[in-house]
This record gives sequence, C-alpha cells and structure tokens, in this order.
Amino acid sequence: MRSYHVEIAALAADTDQKWVDNLLSHFAIPGVESARQGVARRITQRGLEHISLVRRIARDLGLPVARAVDLAIRLLENPSGSIEVARSIQLRLDRAAFEAELSGLVADAAERSTPARRGRRPANYPRGVGNADRGT
Repeated sequence: MRSYHVEIAALAADTDQKWVDNLLSHFAIPGVESARQGVARRITQRGLEHISLVRRIARDLGLPVARAVDLAIRLLENPSGSIEVARSIQLRLDRAAFEAELSGLVADAAERSTPARRGRRPANYPRGVGNADRGT
C-alpha cells in the first residue's frame, strides 16, 4: 500500500506541516500509522482523505478541530456520505468529487515535494560539504 509523508498531506490539505503534525499528535486519524519518536509517520490514501476533510470542515465551517475530526470520520465511514449533525440537519459529502479533487492535489504535491533525508549521512558523503562555515 502506498504511503505519503506529512509534507504531501499538508500540500494536499492546503495547510502547513505544523498544522498536520499537531493534528496527528492530538488525534487518532484513520489511515495514519505513527511509530516511535524519530520515525516518520506513514500516511495512507485513507489518511490523506481524513486529513484533508478535517482541514476543510474546520476551516470552511469554522468548527473546532476536535469536532471536525469526528465529522470527517463519520462522513468517510458512512457509505452514503451523509450524516445527521443535528435533528433534521444533515451533512453530505460528494465523495466522487472530493476524491477526484484530492487525487489532483496529491499529484501536484508529489511533483513539488521532496522528503527530507532522515538519519545519518551516507558513508560516501564527502566530508566538509555543508561545513564551510566551520572550516572543515
């Protein structure tokens, strides 16, 4: 299964990486696998959908993020794409349009993004590169 990094999720959700990191740190989002500290999160297509929808609900409807997380999970888990948010009030997601738009955003984000290298530099990395200020 394909996985994405936080930068792709941020670009697809039209927000910054800090917002996505905060969201993932405070809420259990379906499709996001978190490991121990120092290991990059794995975000699946399902996770991208949830992150993007949470962002849109919070921003466009002006709801708190905790409420947006709940609504996004309920909307994406309901096959009809419709949920009752209050008596006689329903919220509906045009899933086909949402997924098509998200696919385009992910494709654009993948072209603009390069994940940062993690860990130690390779053994064959030339010494002194990037250390010009220290004279090494």
